[in-house]
Amino acid sequence: MKKLIKIPVYIVVVLILGMLSGHLTFKVLSFSRTVTVPDMRGKTMIEANDTARGKGLYIRFEGEDYDSYIHQGSIIRQDIPPGSKVKEGREIGIVLSKGPRVQYVPDVVGQSIDRAESLLNDKGIRIGRIIYVHSDKAPKNVILAQRPETNESGGDAFKVIVSLGGYEEGAKVKVQEQPEQP
Repeated sequence: MKKLIKIPVYIVVVLILGMLSGHLTFKVLSFSRTVTVPDMRGKTMIEANDTARGKGLYIRFEGEDYDSYIHQGSIIRQDIPPGSKVKEGREIGIVLSKGPRVQYVPDVVGQSIDRAESLLNDKGIRIGRIIYVHSDKAPKNVILAQRPETNESGGDAFKVIVSLGGYEEGAKVKVQEQPEQP
């Protein structure tokens, strides 16, 4: 009979000790302060780092993305929304702006194809299509027209028409596609 009473008593004691140790563990682990996450959107990394450090938080760079409204080098997103409550010492992931994806294209009409490619590459624009035509008015390898035109947006699909020089008997228009780059 005593054996039947001892087993439930041991079970109750183990349960009470388990709950007590769980409660104490929770109290010890939650000893750090809770802080409110600041809004870091639109700030530079230096400004965001100063703001986060002031709250006992850290920032973690997670990458870059294009944004038409936020200047290049400023934060466009953070992984923990502003106003959220988190424990002190936590990291907040941020994404920086690369600036607008769509760029305004410069005027390359009248320039050599080599000079134009260099100028466009500096701006991150790739010539997608080159059409060669004969022209008595322009020397060989000079750009006659471009699409999009000067100061229009849409530099992702840039096309040019390039002179082959004077017309030769039996010559035809030649279209050259640029290979896709990853």
